[in-house]
This record gives sequence, C-alpha cells and structure tokens, in this order.
Amino acid sequence: MERSGQLDEHFLRSLAANCGSAYVHGARACGRPWRADDDLLLADLGLPLALPPNSATVVRPPRGERAAQGIAERVEAFFSGSRGGGYEVWSIWPDLDLAPFGFLAGSAPCMVREPGGEPSRAPRELEIVEVDDDAGMREVWAVADAVFCEHLAPEPAWDARILAEDYRVWLGRADGRPVATATAFVGHGFVGVYAVATLEVARGRGYGEAVTWAATLCRPDLPATLQASEMGKPVYERMGYRTATTFTVWQADRRQVTSVAPSSPRRG
Repeated sequence: MERSGQLDEHFLRSLAANCGSAYVHGARACGRPWRADDDLLLADLGLPLALPPNSATVVRPPRGERAAQGIAERVEAFFSGSRGGGYEVWSIWPDLDLAPFGFLAGSAPCMVREPGGEPSRAPRELEIVEVDDDAGMREVWAVADAVFCEHLAPEPAWDARILAEDYRVWLGRADGRPVATATAFVGHGFVGVYAVATLEVARGRGYGEAVTWAATLCRPDLPATLQASEMGKPVYERMGYRTATTFTVWQADRRQVTSVAPSSPRRG
C-alpha cells in the first residue's frame, strides 16, 4: 500500500486518533491519569512495562523545528507525575524523530480492513462472551497480564467502568478456562481492535482469531483497524486486514527520559 506521506492526511489522523482515544477512554474511565491535547493524546495505566496503555499518541503532523522537543517535554512531564514502568510515544508521522531525546524507535504495522464480511467458524470448544461485569474483566486482565505484562501486574488496572457502547471487550473460554481476549473501540470512523491476547498454552488453535472476529465485526458497517504484532500479522491478513501504513513506536524504558535536550541517539 501507499507510504504514510502519500496517504490522505484526514485518513491518517483518524487512524491515529482512534488509537490514542482508545487508551484515553480506558484511563479516564478507571480514574487513571490522562490528557487530551489537539495534537497529542496521553494515557497512563501505571503498568510496570512500556506498553501502549502507558502511551502518548501523536494525532497531527508535527510541524516546526522544535516540534519534536516540544512533544518530548510534554510526554516526559506527563509520565513523571505518576508511578509505573516505561512508556511509549506512537507516531504515524514518519518525520517525527525522538531519538535525540533518549527514546528508542520500533515500529508496528497499522492495518485496515474493509467493512462487512463473514467470520470464520470459531473452534467448537471455544465459548466467546462479551464481558459486562467486574468478574469478567478480572478474567480478561489475567489473560492480558500473562501475555503482555509477564505476570508483573496481577492487580487489574481496569474494571467494568471501562465498558461502554463504544468500548467493548470479549473473552474466549475453552473448557471453562479463559484463554483469549480482544477489545473494540469505536471512534473516528473506525472499529479499533486492541489488546488481542491468547495464552501461550492455547495458541495455534484459532482462539485469538475467533475473538478478533468478534471485535472486528461489532460494527460491520465500519472499517476496522489494528496495530499488528509479528505473530498476529499473518492471522489478520487471512481475515482481510491489509497494511495501510506504519506507526513508529518511540519507547522510554523508565519514567524519566535522560533529558529533553538533544543528545546522542541511543542504539538498541
């Protein structure tokens, strides 16, 4: 597909805004720190690792010679005000360079799927339920903690307050045990699919794809978008997702970046 610079700016801003707004919604609903500026959406669940719920998302093209420094200063000030592990800055705009300010760069494909279609058949042993209470959210968190947080965050950072008409969560159970989960956030013209997770012992059986279908088609009239991991990308391609562009993921592995003054880029 086309590179970011060749895509319509409104399209890119909508993708970025869906991503950032999903995390702002979660933080705001559960009483965690958040901030929504015209160009930057910030949320902090206080997780012990640098993960997207501890994140800032750039939602407009940075312009001006000092744009990167300004973003670095605001992000550092926000995250230094609370406890937790590292954090990330997600930018769909390739010209933003945060390396001089102590951030390490990674990337994540931003994939988009056209509206509608039919899901593949879920495995017979898998029961998929939409979560509607705190008990279900605790089961979801147990899966997310195992997959994303390396069992370092056993106390849930969210509860049923996060659930809303435009923020929905599904849980897959096999033999009565929670094994997979996926979330959908509807906003800015897209169904954003987030927090897709399958326990390691349950992978390779179609569980993750099945819960992803539930999230993807919760609003079949809208296109869906997600940011893919290397493991998940082939599954999403099979579902009809295609890479539209790429997020640069700028990561700080601690609460305070070395300095917001330009320094030698760190290499990883």
